[in-house]
Amino acid sequence: MQLPVINEPERRAPAEEIRYRALQIQGKIRRFIRSNVYTEKNEELLARRRGECTRCGACCKILLRCPFLDETNGEYSCSIYGQHFAQCQIFPLVPQDLKEIEEDCGYYFEPE
Repeated sequence: MQLPVINEPERRAPAEEIRYRALQIQGKIRRFIRSNVYTEKNEELLARRRGECTRCGACCKILLRCPFLDETNGEYSCSIYGQHFAQCQIFPLVPQDLKEIEEDCGYYFEPE
């Protein structure tokens, strides 16, 4: 008897996985600095962002799953929304941020 094939997400080679996780770490650090220290251009950068949040939870699962991420019936929400961290409020700030998530995002940036 042959078992059915389950569609698993494509796995990266180990070296590629390390590079991807390093990219995510750099992004987390960059967003922390941009949201808490170097904030002067954030409004200008956010004005370039288009789309809207689809509540997919992808941004809350970068590198590690956020402990405040709630999932109900396949829809995600933040259990501390309104008091959530500054770096969460500005995601995505630049197009590079979208390269760090593993799902499609409702936000996008127009090409320059």
